[in-house]
Amino acid sequence: MDEFTGQTLAAFAEGKTQPELAVMIGVTQSAVSQMIKSGRDIRVRQLPSGGWQAYEIRPVGSRRKAA
Repeated sequence: MDEFTGQTLAAFAEGKTQPELAVMIGVTQSAVSQMIKSGRDIRVRQLPSGGWQAYEIRPVGSRRKAA
């Protein structure tokens, strides 16, 4: 795992339940479910404090247009 880019959410999730992941990255279980199903490039990295941070990698300007 690269310290800067972290590992994919799928790799990080191996052997963990969605509620466990939610607690680790500070979101709800339903948010974890949506992230996993979405196919987005979500990465997880460990912070110096020992906690975990999840973030999305996407190109600049790729924001969804309002309907």
